[in-house]
Amino acid sequence: MENLEANKIIKFLSLPFKVYGTSMRPGVLMMCKIFIVLLIAHNFFGSITDPFIPFISSLDNLNEYPKLLESIIKSLFIIGSATLVFNYKVRLAAIFIACSIFLAILTSKPIFRNHLFIIGCVYFLSGLSSKQESPWLLFFQLGLVYLGALLNKLTQIEWWSGQFMHNWLFVALENPVYSAWYKSTSNLILAKLISYVAMLAELLIGICLFFPKARFYAIAMILVFHTILFSFTGETFGYFMEDILIILIAFKEWPKQLVQIEYGLSNFNVRLVELIKLLDFDKRFVLRKSSKLHCNAIKAKGEFKDFNGKTLIVHILLSTSGFYMLILFIELGIRYFFNNVIEYWLLFILFWVLLLLLSPIVFNCMKIKHLNKSHVI
Repeated sequence: MENLEANKIIKFLSLPFKVYGTSMRPGVLMMCKIFIVLLIAHNFFGSITDPFIPFISSLDNLNEYPKLLESIIKSLFIIGSATLVFNYKVRLAAIFIACSIFLAILTSKPIFRNHLFIIGCVYFLSGLSSKQESPWLLFFQLGLVYLGALLNKLTQIEWWSGQFMHNWLFVALENPVYSAWYKSTSNLILAKLISYVAMLAELLIGICLFFPKARFYAIAMILVFHTILFSFTGETFGYFMEDILIILIAFKEWPKQLVQIEYGLSNFNVRLVELIKLLDFDKRFVLRKSSKLHCNAIKAKGEFKDFNGKTLIVHILLSTSGFYMLILFIELGIRYFFNNVIEYWLLFILFWVLLLLLSPIVFNCMKIKHLNKSHVI
């Protein structure tokens, strides 16, 4: 009896790391859980206040009832986060979290950040999404984000002349590469080129996200564009880069059935299997030793049967909740324990390692013939 109760407790405590068996697609739920960690880590909860310079001036009247609105917003966030993390009524929970974000922004202009508003929209659209369909609402939102960023640039002459990029790289960031170029040439050709490339990338990404057959290219461009941009500037633009990469998790097509994995007994495979067991909280991968002698291969049956070698390993990692949590906590740890040059180089290494290991460009993980007509990862 005691063992039964202990198993129930362990099963309940493991729910935050599981993404199957709810009314959401696994990738969408994984994305929502990671955003909760990100919001808490960056003190969204602590920033919630009663109306303070609100966007809607009439909200000031609620200050006659101290802590009332603040308590409502915090309650929405706590209830939504707790129920979503423990996989209960997850779509409704996502709506609760979205409402808490929108209300917090409306009641206090200082709280407003583009990335916070984007996360609020992500939660709201996730709550409206269907488990039976690809998350097309999120595709639509992300496309609008890029096209909106492009439109903002197109209306500013400084982007066309290269002056904005010059002031940012040369004056604000003192970027050594750009500074060396400008001091030797005294012209804005490089600044113009970077400006035009950025605008073209946003245009292509925004358009491709609206078309299923082109979505593969949009995701590839997002990964490469933001990694190169961070490498050159050292900026993630608040948490915009993290937001975009986390949203891509929702695009991942997770296995619908248990996947049989057969592996040889090489040292690499044995260590890999141990890692998969640690990361696969939903136990979607059935791992079995190969019956063939001197076999070092790793093969799959079922939905992953067309993949092998490095491509198979990438798909396995991208289909385990623990992998995303591990990357998130590594990134947060780097930001918390380091700063300036050390932080930049550690993030630089992390982002490029992820790009090289997981990018569809390198391992061709998203071949169109494998995308089940929805063309998601």
